[in-house]
Amino acid sequence: MFFAFFMSKQIPPSHPQQGRPAQTPIPKLDGLEKQIERAAKQKRPLVLLVTMPGCGWCDLVKQDYIQHLARDQDKEGVLVFETIQGGTELQRYRITMVPTVLFLGLQGEIAERLIGYGSRDFYGAYLNERISSARKKLS
Repeated sequence: MFFAFFMSKQIPPSHPQQGRPAQTPIPKLDGLEKQIERAAKQKRPLVLLVTMPGCGWCDLVKQDYIQHLARDQDKEGVLVFETIQGGTELQRYRITMVPTVLFLGLQGEIAERLIGYGSRDFYGAYLNERISSARKKLS
């Protein structure tokens, strides 16, 4: 019984929690190179969340951080998309774990990727740090 309680606290749900307010949907990636070029023309980093269906950690990153970023992407100066791991467009990035957040520009990765979801306390700071670093590379 203790094990079940402990596990229920460690593994997030793989679906949104009931009663949460509606969130801004994250646009699905529709052509990586096209979107990288679009972001470059706007002098913005492309922020790409790589997920898998049924990934509870991915759902938490989406709900707690990326949906807010997608909603405010003009204000934040980024272009935000989501994609599923395994697509041929992503092979060169060698994604081995989800969730992974990539920060892309014409030169490829322009900030260190965020892999996994280690700490709710620090994830937002890590995300902001990477976005700031990516913006500086585009200046």
